Amino acid sequence: MSSRVCSKVATCVDANNLLRIQRHDFLNHLQVIHAMIQLGRSEKALEYIEKLAHDPEMISNVLATYQKE
Repeated sequence: MSSRVCSKVATCVDANNLLRIQRHDFLNHLQVIHAMIQLGRSEKALEYIEKLAHDPEMISNVLATYQKE
C-alpha cells in the first residue's frame, strides 16, 4: 500500500474515532435532558439545551480538521 493510501486510511480512522466520541457525548447530553424532563424540571432542561447550543465544543471539528489538507 502506498503511503498516500495509508495516510487516507489513517485519516478515515481518526475521523471515525472522533465521530464515535462525539456521538457518545451527544447521547449523554440527551440522557441528562430526558432525566430533567422526567423529573419535571423543564426549565432546567431548557437552560441546559441553551447552554449546549452556544457551546463551541459541541460543533464538530471533523470538517475543520480535513479542510486543512
